[in-house]
This record gives sequence, C-alpha cells and structure tokens, in this order.
Amino acid sequence: MFLAVAATEMEMAPLGRMMVASEVRCETLVTGVGPVESALRLVRFLCTDGRHIRGIINFGVAGAYVLLEGSQLAAPLDVCLAEREIAGDFGICYGDNMDYLPEELTGRIAYDIDRSQLLQAGLILQRNGLNPHIGTFITVNAVSGTRARGENLRQQWQGLCENMEGASIARVAEAFALPFLEVRCISNMVENRNPQNWRLDEACEIAARAASLLLRELEL
Repeated sequence: MFLAVAATEMEMAPLGRMMVASEVRCETLVTGVGPVESALRLVRFLCTDGRHIRGIINFGVAGAYVLLEGSQLAAPLDVCLAEREIAGDFGICYGDNMDYLPEELTGRIAYDIDRSQLLQAGLILQRNGLNPHIGTFITVNAVSGTRARGENLRQQWQGLCENMEGASIARVAEAFALPFLEVRCISNMVENRNPQNWRLDEACEIAARAASLLLRELEL
C-alpha cells in the first residue's frame, strides 16, 4: 500500500474526499510544514505503523520560478512532477544569494527520482489530461519572498519550483528503501511576495487529483 504525504490538512482534505468517491486505498499522513517536522513525523509513522507501506507519494502546492526575462517555467495551476529534489538553501545566505557548504559537512543534498517510476507517473497524468512539467524541485527552509532569491535558487539548480518538505521526505524514503514520487500543483509564482495572486484552494484540489490518479493506477 502507498502512503500519501502532504504538509497540511488543507492539501490533504481534497484527497480524502476523492478516496471515498473512487475507493482508492492508501494510508495518509499530514507531516506539518518544513523539512524538520516532515522528516520527524514520517520516520515516526514508518517505524510504528508503516511496515506495510511499499511506496510514498508526496503531494501538495508549490511556487514556480520565473525566468529573468519574465517567462514562466510553469504557470499557476500547472501540475509538476519531480525528477530531482534538492535541499536548496542549506548553506550560507547573503541576502538573496547562497553559498553552499561542502558535502562532508552537510551530507548529500540532492535526490534523484527513479526514472522508470517517474516515466510511469508522467504517462498516468498525461492520459488523464494533466500534462505535467517534469524538473528539479527545490526544498527551502524559508520560502522565497523575493523574485531575486528565487532566481538565484533557480539558476543554481536549474529549478522548476520550490516547496518546504520534498527533499527531507525523499531522504527518509531512501533510508527506508521505499519508492518515492512527488507531484505538486503551482499555487503561485516565486515573485516579490503578493498573496493576492495565490490560488491555493484550486491548487490543492488539482494536486490531490493528481495524487489520487497515481495512487489508483500505481496500485494496479
């Protein structure tokens, strides 16, 4: 059975409704926001209640990066699949810029998604009309409140979008030898902070629909 993981009740609630309607069977876990809390709650679940779990799907919302010339890699309400997760602001912060600590201090901060699983997930979403963007997700401890910080992270890692949990969940999945997928819907652009432009409710619904499709078809 798969474990569906989301950071907040707001992101998880639509999946609960969809599971009842479609009779999808899975376990669910709300991890809380951020890499520390999400890793802690996931490890605790897997150690106490997770012996039957055979894979993890992390879903929710994300902020998409804007290119310097103003074009978008992904737009609000687009679906995105991670091909790689990066702990992207683990280092020394100089305003909007980052320097990164050596790997012997931090350990590995990049996690690649299994290509065959990623391909299968992409095909499932395409068959159902969601046509996901596929790229590098960047996990941050503090969301980018300026376009300049987002652009620095995007350039450093060729990032598609940012979130606050994915890399830590990918790390835990690796430690427990569990397959891992991450699907997110863009709720906002990474720009000078303007919550009036956010589309959180719609993005939560779409992310949950994407997760429900993966849970239903990957279980077959």
